[in-house]
Amino acid sequence: MFQNIKNSIDFFIRNTTKFSRKNFQEKSEEKLLHNYLENLYTYDVLDKFIIKIPYDKARILDIGCKNWFYAKGEYNFFKTFIKNPFLDGVEIDAYRLYCNFYSRFETAKFYTKGLTNTNYIAGNLLEIKENYNFIIWILPFVSIEPHRYWGLPEKFFMPEKLLQHAYKILKHNGQMLIINQGEKETLIQKQMLDKLRIKYEEKGIVKSEFMEYKNNRYAFLIKKD
Repeated sequence: MFQNIKNSIDFFIRNTTKFSRKNFQEKSEEKLLHNYLENLYTYDVLDKFIIKIPYDKARILDIGCKNWFYAKGEYNFFKTFIKNPFLDGVEIDAYRLYCNFYSRFETAKFYTKGLTNTNYIAGNLLEIKENYNFIIWILPFVSIEPHRYWGLPEKFFMPEKLLQHAYKILKHNGQMLIINQGEKETLIQKQMLDKLRIKYEEKGIVKSEFMEYKNNRYAFLIKKD
């Protein structure tokens, strides 16, 4: 209970003040190299699981994009088969500060610079009414412990409702890729999809030569008829 009160107060303060330093620039060569590999990883994973259907124009949504450090990987992947991709990223905790006093929102400006028709949305997924051809959801909160650990108020923990809404705004013939961390969270995700009667394909362990994480990641691909 105490943790939830603390998270709620902290969340209210940062979303009211929206305090941040401005004009973030990553200058560390080591971090830039790591980020480059993470973008290659993102491109590689999407290339393995997303079915490439050519579009002149298509809308893509990334749910829970944090500071969107991997936006270039997403954008460049979809650019390979979509003439005009419109890429949105939504993050409910966009004004969380890092130790350098830059917020996720300000940091995302650096990582999305130069990407045409790319929009960072500081807000709640449930408030989005636009429909999307593709939805990417990496490491959704499906259990309460990680949700609390990352400092979010418990009132925002509603995994079924969020999943239902994401499926609702997915266009017919659209695709949604969900990636979970660890077997426990993957099982919860699978049970949730079954409960909501959302058809999916289990794609198994996510592997890439560019990055390797401590805990295995597992993918589900949803194709909306």
